[in-house]
Amino acid sequence: MLTGSKTTFKVRQLVPDVKERMLSHSGPHARGRDMFGLCCLPGECVLQRATLVRKKLSAKEGGGWLAGTLFCTDFRVAFVPQDSPKPNDNADPVLLGDHDVALASIEKVVAVGPTRTKLVTPSSSLKFTPEELVLYCRDLRVLCFLFDRLTPEKQAVEITHEIAKIYQPLKPGSVLSFQNAALGSIEMKQFLSNRKRDLSMNWFESSADWEQELERTGATGWRVSSVNDRFEMATSLSRFNVVPQKVLDTELKKTFAHFHEGRIPRWCWRHPRGSNLLRMASFQNNIYHEKDDIRNLELVLFGGQQLCVVVDLAEEMPSPPDIQLAYSRLRALCLGDISASVSVPDDKWLSSLEGTRWLDYTRCCLRKSAEVACLLRGGHLTIVLQEPEDRDMSCVVSSLVQVMCDAHCRTVPGLQGLIQKEWVMAGHRFLSRVNYHRDGEKEEAPVFQLFLDCVWQLFAQYPSRFQLSGDYLLALHDSLHLPIFSTFLANCQRERSRPLQHLSQSYTQVNGLRELPRVSPQDPTDPPLPPVWDWALQYSSERQAHFTQPATQPSTVPPLLNGNLNTCLDGHRQVDGLPGLVFLLSKGSFSSPCNLLPWRNGSGSGSYRKSHRRAPSAEMLLSLERLLKVCSPSEPSQEPQEPLLPILLGPCVKLWKDCYLRGVLHAQAFTHPMSSCLHPVDQLSWEVQQLQQMLVRSSTSGQPDSVSKKQEPQWAESNINQNANNGTFLFPISRSTHTQALTKAPTVHTTTTTTTTGQNAASAQPRPISREGSKHTFLFGHQPESSSNQRYVPTPNARLHKNSSSSANPSSQ
Repeated sequence: MLTGSKTTFKVRQLVPDVKERMLSHSGPHARGRDMFGLCCLPGECVLQRATLVRKKLSAKEGGGWLAGTLFCTDFRVAFVPQDSPKPNDNADPVLLGDHDVALASIEKVVAVGPTRTKLVTPSSSLKFTPEELVLYCRDLRVLCFLFDRLTPEKQAVEITHEIAKIYQPLKPGSVLSFQNAALGSIEMKQFLSNRKRDLSMNWFESSADWEQELERTGATGWRVSSVNDRFEMATSLSRFNVVPQKVLDTELKKTFAHFHEGRIPRWCWRHPRGSNLLRMASFQNNIYHEKDDIRNLELVLFGGQQLCVVVDLAEEMPSPPDIQLAYSRLRALCLGDISASVSVPDDKWLSSLEGTRWLDYTRCCLRKSAEVACLLRGGHLTIVLQEPEDRDMSCVVSSLVQVMCDAHCRTVPGLQGLIQKEWVMAGHRFLSRVNYHRDGEKEEAPVFQLFLDCVWQLFAQYPSRFQLSGDYLLALHDSLHLPIFSTFLANCQRERSRPLQHLSQSYTQVNGLRELPRVSPQDPTDPPLPPVWDWALQYSSERQAHFTQPATQPSTVPPLLNGNLNTCLDGHRQVDGLPGLVFLLSKGSFSSPCNLLPWRNGSGSGSYRKSHRRAPSAEMLLSLERLLKVCSPSEPSQEPQEPLLPILLGPCVKLWKDCYLRGVLHAQAFTHPMSSCLHPVDQLSWEVQQLQQMLVRSSTSGQPDSVSKKQEPQWAESNINQNANNGTFLFPISRSTHTQALTKAPTVHTTTTTTTTGQNAASAQPRPISREGSKHTFLFGHQPESSSNQRYVPTPNARLHKNSSSSANPSSQ
């Protein structure tokens, strides 16, 4: 007994840390960086794990199965492949791995058994052992896991229950616990405090940042005002706003009361030809306008120009409820519901896509932004985007205009700075629109997702003009559903500047209801929130390498700074005097209603009506084409950088397949495996391409060459952006450009897995496998680009689709 006691004593004294480590690794609430091969975050707890699990990989990931271990922590659902390298404890923590999903991003958990499927909730009971686990995510991903026969049944049941129990409880305050699990540890706080900001982008948080933007765009006659430094003038605006130099801060304070929520006209961007882009909210018509107020209002509104065009966004643009309804329908169409076995047949898929109206709203945003870009290129006028609250669609249009006209905004740092300026600092309601707390759906609307879709449409049509890639847009889309970034967890800069506080109240008979003291910044309930632009915190270096691509710009293009271009193309038109004409652009036409400016409709002072000119009547207004001609310089521009005007025909506005369809194809291929080697998506794409070739052959056959040559110039001069239903008028392509594009048009390729990508569809025509009996939801694939620097020009048969549905496009992807 004495010897045994001495031996036990020696073991406890020599290796106590080894024993504690073994005990900690055996418990379900184990803590550490390396836990069963999972590199945990500091303070992250492993709740459950299941071994011998296989994950279905998407086609982009290479397809097939990947064996490994499935983990459920208090922050994420992680999958570690069995052949993955051992995690490095000294490496910087990364929030999510390549096969992980955050708990807050999960929307639905479905367990698939031998004969049934069930939607698992925190209060439901699972009476069968699941064979498959399907996770529906808010970012339109669907993760499918298959439990092997050798997987212990207890592990399969427990991890399914654990995920359904802790993922985003439907009650307010759940986001805070999720943030604590990811960022609440002392080590994580210290790590985040030492992170450095990206210096390549403009954050627009200081006066120097705005001055840098004025210098970059070459804007003169403007200054940065700090009159709203304490958010006393407008709570939803940023601290710093760009206003004309002639307006002093003492005079500027009086103008805030004349606009809704104090959102005065503010400078956003300057076109190289001298036009300025502004944003503002609607006027307050019930306020009496003094003579001095009227002078300041017009100086702020016109921005030193003689001509002002107010673009009304409330008449044509969709409302946030409309966007939410369209997105809900699109989501239901793309994801379906495995638990309810609901799917749309192939022959009704395109009509259902048209019924969602999501592509219609995307086209509407692109059309309005293109109209504004056309007006700005005319030079020497002020374009003011007006929205009742100036916090939703004005963000979309102003951002798209700058993406079309400014090459700097098509780079990763430029787009990030653009979002900081037009969304974060401008007061877009990210917290309400994304609805992180899930405490109601009254204000939820995916406005920012609609903007990303529009940017992707421009990228799909002009891939060589973008330095960022589609993977970057997809990563930004997915990061929106991860509620740990300060960029999205506030509705304005005022809320974002305050520390994250959760104040409670207490009641005493003496003092009544009073608020408790604020918590200290070091308290675990107040974790530091990093910005979304810290990509090294979210993704690995391999994933970040796909965010950019080489942009093949012409060699004659000047640097991205617009200030280096000639900003005085037609200086004699600048007249130093009182502002004059103001027009309203609504529904593709110009007008001058008497109530456009409240102080000009007779409600203002009499002295104003005598000393200022009134706008002409609606009968004397110029049309859109004539106004563009008048505002354009007399000499042709030698500027090599023209705006990227999107093609708005139905086949050209595509479905963002890499984002919206990655879940449905993944889930269907996993839950309903097919024995055919040809995927139904490729099969349907093959059929559509064959129909296109038949239409081309039928339209060109039986006509002599002379007739076809006479008809070609007539088609080339037609306006490919004009639509009789929506009244869109954009610039047509030139005859030389069209002829050159036709000679260099890429050959249509098939996307089948049985043929080589470089083979022509006409020469290699595999017989498709029959689709009889198939009732799954599929959409055709996309055509690979043969050259990244060629602009897409529709073939002559595109005229057949002009009156067709806007959503039924055979080139959707």
